Amino acid sequence: MKTKLSILALALCSTSALADSWLYAGGQIGQSDIEGESDTTYGLHVGTGILPLIGIEAGYFNHGKVGLNVDGTKGDGDFSSLYLAVKPSIDFGPFHIYAKGGINAFNVDYKGSLSAIDKDDGVSYMYGVGAEYFLLDNISVGASYQAFGVDIDGDSDSVSSFTGNVTFHFL
Repeated sequence: MKTKLSILALALCSTSALADSWLYAGGQIGQSDIEGESDTTYGLHVGTGILPLIGIEAGYFNHGKVGLNVDGTKGDGDFSSLYLAVKPSIDFGPFHIYAKGGINAFNVDYKGSLSAIDKDDGVSYMYGVGAEYFLLDNISVGASYQAFGVDIDGDSDSVSSFTGNVTFHFL
């Protein structure tokens, strides 16, 4: 019995040192850029470390509301995304460096003079990179860059953002 408990304890210790948290969640706030226009962006994310050095993350971003000029008509576009990404990462002591890439379900809702245009929604790419520093065993802060593919009146474009992040690591 002692041997089994010792092996289990060793396995748990080595797993926590080499893998992302089994469960983490957090939020981010920053600045988005859409066709040279910018606004405040914010989002939420949740994820899990499925293997050492790789995890899966899902999240939501509100990219903000920006002024657009579509075929000579000026108005606003309100952008948001839900995403699912694979997240490879590596730890260097308290520093956590990662990349992520996956799919993005986007929504563009037009306002003002552009409200006659049907909203754009669809699925496209997303990718990002970032770094975090663990303040405590279960709280990290960091910065990240991410880009999301979107359509603006049927034409492909992208929304990029720089954000500050806070993440809580539960297991």
